[in-house]
Amino acid sequence: MDAWFDPIMSFANSPWAYLIVTLTALLDAVLPILPSESALIACGVFATVSGFSPNLFLLILAGAVGAFLGDNLTYAIGRWAEPFANKHMLSGKRGKQAKERAERWLKEHGGVMIIAGRYIPGGRTAVALVAGMTEYPVGRFRVFTAIAATTWGIYGVMLGFWGGSAFKDSPIKGIGAGLGTAAVITILIEAVRRILSARKKRRARKDGLDPHATSGHTVDV
Repeated sequence: MDAWFDPIMSFANSPWAYLIVTLTALLDAVLPILPSESALIACGVFATVSGFSPNLFLLILAGAVGAFLGDNLTYAIGRWAEPFANKHMLSGKRGKQAKERAERWLKEHGGVMIIAGRYIPGGRTAVALVAGMTEYPVGRFRVFTAIAATTWGIYGVMLGFWGGSAFKDSPIKGIGAGLGTAAVITILIEAVRRILSARKKRRARKDGLDPHATSGHTVDV
C-alpha cells in the first residue's frame, strides 16, 4: 500500500469516520450535492483492507442513522414549505392538479417511491419534499425511510467491502470499483423506472385516459 495513503487510513480508523459518514448521509438528503455514497463506500474499502477497522456494522449503522434523519428533516422542510407552496406555486388550476397527482401517486406507490428514491441521487430529496408538502402520513413515511436507510447503509458498505476485497493492495482501485458499481446500479434503477413509466403512459393513452393523471409525472425522481 502506498505510504501517502497512511494518513487517510489513520483517519478512517478513528471514531471521526463514523461521524463523517453520518453527517454526509444526513446533509446529502437535504442538499443532494454531498458524496454520501462515496463516503460510505470508501470507509467500507478502508475497513476491509485494514482488517475491519472501522467496524463494518458500525459503518452501516452510522450511514443508516444519517440517512433516516436526513430524509425526515427533508420531509419536515416540505411540511413547513407547504403553506407557501399552496399559496404561491400550487394555487392555480395546474398547480392543484399537480398536487392531486402527487398525492395520488404517493398514496398508491409511496413505499416503493421512498425506498427506490433513496438509491437515486437527488431522488431521495425530491420524494421526501413532495411527501412533506402533500402531508403523506408521517408514521408511514418513517417506516419506509427506516427500511430505505437500513438497506442503503448495507448496500454502500457492502460495495466497499467488495471493492476492498478485490483490491486489497490498492484501496484507490477498490473505491473506484465500488463507485463504478454503484453508478451502474443507479443507472439501471433509473432505466427501469423510465421504462415502467413509459409503459404506463402508453396504456393510459390506449385506454383513452390522461397519461399524466396515471403516471405520477410530477413526482418522478
